[in-house]
Amino acid sequence: MAVYAATSGNKYFWSVFFASNRELSGFLIILIYLALISVFAYLISNYISKLYRDENTWLTPVSGRMVSFFEKLFGDEAKRQMKFREYFTVLVVFNLFAGIIVFIAIFFQNFLPYSLANNHFNLSLTFNTVVSFLTNTNLQHYSNPSDLSYFSVTFGITGLMFLAAGTGFAASMAFVRGILTDKGTIGNFFHDFLVSIFYLILPLTLIVSLLLILDGVPQTIQSYLAVHNLIAPGFQYVQLGPVGTLEAIKNIGTNGGGFYGANAAYPFENPNWFSNLLEVISFTIIPLGAIFALGKALKEPRFGRMLFTVIMAIFMFSAFLVFFSEYIGIPSMSNLGLIYTGNLLGKESYLGIAQSSIFATGATLTSTGASNGSLLNYTPAGLLGVMIPLLLNDPLGGVGTGVLNIFMYVIFTVFIASLIVGKLPELMSLRIGSKEIKYSTLSLITHPLLVMIPLGVTLLLPHFLETFINSKSADLTSLLYEFGSSAANNGSEIGGFLTNQAYFNYLDGVIMILGRFLLIGFQLVIGQSFANKSPKIEFGRTIDPGSYTFAFLLIVIMVLLGLLSFFPALALGPILSWAKDFNLFIGVIIR
Repeated sequence: MAVYAATSGNKYFWSVFFASNRELSGFLIILIYLALISVFAYLISNYISKLYRDENTWLTPVSGRMVSFFEKLFGDEAKRQMKFREYFTVLVVFNLFAGIIVFIAIFFQNFLPYSLANNHFNLSLTFNTVVSFLTNTNLQHYSNPSDLSYFSVTFGITGLMFLAAGTGFAASMAFVRGILTDKGTIGNFFHDFLVSIFYLILPLTLIVSLLLILDGVPQTIQSYLAVHNLIAPGFQYVQLGPVGTLEAIKNIGTNGGGFYGANAAYPFENPNWFSNLLEVISFTIIPLGAIFALGKALKEPRFGRMLFTVIMAIFMFSAFLVFFSEYIGIPSMSNLGLIYTGNLLGKESYLGIAQSSIFATGATLTSTGASNGSLLNYTPAGLLGVMIPLLLNDPLGGVGTGVLNIFMYVIFTVFIASLIVGKLPELMSLRIGSKEIKYSTLSLITHPLLVMIPLGVTLLLPHFLETFINSKSADLTSLLYEFGSSAANNGSEIGGFLTNQAYFNYLDGVIMILGRFLLIGFQLVIGQSFANKSPKIEFGRTIDPGSYTFAFLLIVIMVLLGLLSFFPALALGPILSWAKDFNLFIGVIIR
């Protein structure tokens, strides 16, 4: 009895302790999330590195047969080695062909199976939706799940989710192969795509699907569940569908588009703390695992650890900025004599501020863009923390594209560091020439151009701003986030205005296409340039890419590029809104 009482007392003590120290408990929750994310990413890194080096894995007996079967369907085209121009052309045409098929399926979904009477998309919304899922963005300008038929969801949307993820990882395989080889080719797109699907994305999706379904996420083709109302007579109809499988590929493929309009804030997509943790691990495991795998594949594990350190530094800064900003909330509220426990507006109570913060920042650090809360209701400082990774073009990126994105920063940093020390730029026995510097620079400046030019044009067209509901600084923040999300192929959005307009549907669609395929093109040019360099010998190194000095310089370069590109817009948007809250806080103190 004494032991039981002591145990119960300890449980009660710790419950009271963490409940009364919410800053500490939230801090520890975020650290636990980061630790688990890192562990799972490291565990899968050996497996991904084998894929990068075209080696057999423990799934080869099963997945290898599937790849061989589909390669026979493609014929000799799936075996022939390609250079950049052919590889990229096949990549674009393959995606274009799939996009056209899904466009037809969604636009004419009323005439296809499993359709409801109100399943109709206009031309601009169909274009935006197809491009969004094709480019791994998943920006959703529709909200009601009944807008899409189950046929469109299972065949069209889910198919594009696999296609986008497989395309991104195939591009990263080609890029890494270009570094490893001196044969002048970067592989075969069909082969790389099939390996991405059957060796990596599909197995992980099946595992996550099973775990989500066991956790209570629905998986059915039943349209509605009729529930008796507790107070008023009659029934309430709760929409169901194939949520479990869609939710799995949504996160594993860093897609982010949810079955429900509320995304992961809807309890059928994210019912409890376990599903929240599982989803965060799901959308970070491949991008972060690929960072470790890159170092192992290049036989430079210190380089992989350096990149991991840089990514986690940005992740931690953003997550804690969001958490403490939301925990403090609006300062003036505390000075009005109210019992104020932080900004819980727009957040699920069973998740709280900490789990909402780590989810939001993880979704913008990667290209996932999923959301378990309403970003419109975040504080300006918290929203700034969410936007930092977004405006850096999602440094961790999506499936495969994260490796490409961060490597562009690495090449540019090597160039700057070489200028500082007065040496020729070199990275891991590879001379960095004018082509690598030119195309890495083009890759880095394309993102801010795709954000700032549409932002400036839209601000000159007041007709499209009539639906905004907030202050001018908040409106600018919403527009900046909208175009930043499209350019980074992220897909999350603040809202606060009517996005389902022909202007925004078409403009966002063009931004998403350029932000996806133009950047992959620039990056594969660099991979081809590396593949043409021969021989791969060890020169006397001028820069150690695995050192913490290089990591520090890389972070400085990333921050400077971000500030130079976006500081004026940030100053007039979230920073100005933050300053207004601070002035209100000062005014309350003076009174």
